Amino acid sequence: MINSKGQESRPRGTIAFPMEYYSIDTSVPDYDLPFHWHTEFEFIHVLRGDYTIFAGTKEYALKAGDFLLLSSNVIHGDNEESRGICAYESLVFDPSMIRIPNYLTEPFIEKISEGELYFILQPKIDEPDFIQLLMDLFLLVKTKPVGYEWDTVATIFKVMGYITTRRLFERNEHYLKDDGKLIWLKCVMNLIKQKYNQPLTLDQLASSAGFSSKYFCRIFHEVTHYTPMEYLNQYRINKACELLLDGNETVEDIAYCCGFNDMSYFIKLFKRYKNTTPLRYRNDASAKKRGYYMLHAIGI
Repeated sequence: MINSKGQESRPRGTIAFPMEYYSIDTSVPDYDLPFHWHTEFEFIHVLRGDYTIFAGTKEYALKAGDFLLLSSNVIHGDNEESRGICAYESLVFDPSMIRIPNYLTEPFIEKISEGELYFILQPKIDEPDFIQLLMDLFLLVKTKPVGYEWDTVATIFKVMGYITTRRLFERNEHYLKDDGKLIWLKCVMNLIKQKYNQPLTLDQLASSAGFSSKYFCRIFHEVTHYTPMEYLNQYRINKACELLLDGNETVEDIAYCCGFNDMSYFIKLFKRYKNTTPLRYRNDASAKKRGYYMLHAIGI
């Protein structure tokens, strides 16, 4: 969901413990991480393979064992050409977990949450204490021993202590110096999320960014490694995948709901991005789901 500020907004964990753990395999057909942002912090840990992700306005090449730490409101995502094949895990949590009213931590967390400060960190091998803290954090959330919530919050405080004492954060003025890329890119992505099912032209996308079409195409590709229309089409195809998996609508209705008026073009794009047809995608997913329930029914 997109809130009034144009940010991704979805529940993470519970109200009492707003943290969610995710395990991701980039090789599965329905994997996709489009450019997005959210108010929560996100810590990423690569378990296997190589992974390239864009965060802010830079590209980060990660290998097995590497971490990447993102604070609030940092645009991040990947694309099929550069991300690599890997398995990774991530923790997404609300910074309010470590905001203590009237104590020294509150002003710093407030500035992070509001975007005045930010951090994008890739800990190095010569920071073993920092890496161990992150390993401990992921282990706690995965294994959930008795009282793990206390130890989880305590470990996050240690992580933030490491970041703040070494001043591993930056001010947003420096971050946005490069043509204010975050601001205009958020506007474009928000327009796509809200109106992907309607006819959208290159001129409309460029206008939402405040650029000419020619300049917009060049700088959008520079930041995302997509052309604007490639990003729009892939976003539409991913939405179509969600409907194919979750609903009973016909393929034709789904294509129309996702902004496609030409079925042959929809199928052509679907095959390009998913290496299969829409109907086969739905059937394969249904077969996998039936197999999953059969295994569980016999106790495997």
